[in-house]
Amino acid sequence: MTALTGPPRNGSTAVPQTGSTAVTPSGSITVTPSGSTAVPPSGSTAVPPSGSTAVARTLLVEVDDLTTELVGRILTGENAYAEAALTEAQLHLVVRDNLAALLEQLSGSAGRRLQPATVVGRVKAELGVPIAAVLHAYRLAGRLLWERALVTARGTNLDALPQLGSEMWRLLDDYSGAAADAYADYLTERVRRHDVERRAMLRRLFDGEADDPTQRDIARALHLPPLGSFVVVHAETDSGAIEPLFGIEDRLRADFVESIWLTEPGARIGLLNVATARSHERVLSRLRAHATGRIGVSRPFPTPGSAGTALREAELAGRCAPPGSPAVTAYGSTPIPLVLAHAPSASRELADDVLGPVLELPPEERDTLLDTLELWFECGGSNTEVAQRLHYHRNTIHYRLRRIETLTDRRCSDPKAAAELYIALHAARLAGFDPA
Repeated sequence: MTALTGPPRNGSTAVPQTGSTAVTPSGSITVTPSGSTAVPPSGSTAVPPSGSTAVARTLLVEVDDLTTELVGRILTGENAYAEAALTEAQLHLVVRDNLAALLEQLSGSAGRRLQPATVVGRVKAELGVPIAAVLHAYRLAGRLLWERALVTARGTNLDALPQLGSEMWRLLDDYSGAAADAYADYLTERVRRHDVERRAMLRRLFDGEADDPTQRDIARALHLPPLGSFVVVHAETDSGAIEPLFGIEDRLRADFVESIWLTEPGARIGLLNVATARSHERVLSRLRAHATGRIGVSRPFPTPGSAGTALREAELAGRCAPPGSPAVTAYGSTPIPLVLAHAPSASRELADDVLGPVLELPPEERDTLLDTLELWFECGGSNTEVAQRLHYHRNTIHYRLRRIETLTDRRCSDPKAAAELYIALHAARLAGFDPA
């Protein structure tokens, strides 16, 4: 339970000592006195206070009584349920320090001191008190102070009320704003801390083995079901590029797909809970719509403990597309590029062995021949269809293919040679020999 030190002294007839409010590491709320605030005695040679200042100083003398009254109103008001997280003594302490700080500033006895408000905002955020209840308490304070000011000024300082009211509500706005900011800062800090913990656990899940019993504990901590249909997404990025798939978690949630993401140098990695085949298609569609680089998607798997294997699949699937291309590739959907991605060094050697003379040509001529060969395969070996799609004469296509055959010593009409050219072409693309 939260401990208290420095309880208020009810019934004080002198101006109370006030200071700073703080929360100790153990959760206790403390008040550190900063000296007494005294109202100048009658007959003092100091400049007489204005009417509004005099009213504020009278209210400051009554701060303990005001605190008791305000605490009572808070605990019997419409937001009383929300204040149950604080004991009455704790509530009394923070209310008194806020009232005293506000009245000291209003009376000119001390300068601006918003620390009590920031402490209230943070403490109530930690305890889960709704922000509406926090702000409502400040409105109740404003009403109470105004009621007491009317009584205090009656018959003598009525002319001071407009100035007093304007300044009082301005200060209440400052204090409630400071409390709201502290409340929001705590929530932001808690979310950031929670995100860091989730990312660390997700990395452990990816690094672990499927038969490791601790994987089940990690999955439980991440609120993942023990059985389901999961996929891993690996989105590649360059060091100077923007974060890939920015905001994708919210977009997927709109499609009823929950996901956890981890951003690392060179990649963003996600673990997605995909319930149905239709959800899986929606995920692929969403990824394609926001791809800025190569993205790989693993095969679906039933338990979170298999996330490590799935991550390796997603990485390989991503490498099945040419570097820098905004492509989404599911593992197993492109068998030949997948085999090449498994052995990048051998893939590069294959491209050099089969297409070496073509790759050594000037970039413009090289790219023209490679594009023509690629389209020829797409068109099922039809020179006529390639010519129509490129808007060239059929003889131009025939010449380019003969040029490739001469350079590689492989005829396109030979199935074995054509297969070698096809595989080498994919290897060249994956190695980065893409059109400029």
